[in-house]
Amino acid sequence: MPIMTTLWTTSDAWVLMTLDGSSAAEPVTLARVIAIADALQHAILSEAEFTQAAGRLSAAGLLATGAGRYWLTEAGQEALDRNKRGGRWPDARLPALRRLGPPSGAPLRLEPGAFDRAVDDYHQEASRR
Repeated sequence: MPIMTTLWTTSDAWVLMTLDGSSAAEPVTLARVIAIADALQHAILSEAEFTQAAGRLSAAGLLATGAGRYWLTEAGQEALDRNKRGGRWPDARLPALRRLGPPSGAPLRLEPGAFDRAVDDYHQEASRR
C-alpha cells in the first residue's frame, strides 16, 4: 500500500520522466513504463510507486491513460521540459512538480495482476535482447 504524503516525491518525478515524448498519438504500455524506469534508475518501480504517482500526475492534468496505455498531456510534457538540466535524475524534476502545489488524487487503480504481468512482459522482452 502506498505511503500517502502531501509532498511530491521522487517516484512521482520518476514516473513523469518515463513518459517523456509520449502522447495520445504515441502512448506507452505499462511494460514500457517499467522498462524506461529501469533504464533511468536501474530499478523497477513498485506497483505502489507507480499507482500513487500515476494517480497524482493524472489529478494534476499531467498524465492521461486509456486502454492500458499511458501518455503525457501537453501540460505534462511542458512540466517535464522545464527542468531537464538535471539529466536523468528524478530529483531534478521535483521543482516543476512543486510549482503545481501539493499533489492530490487517489492512486490509479489497475486490474488485479496487471502490474505483475507488465513486469513479466518487460523481463521476457529484456531476456530476448
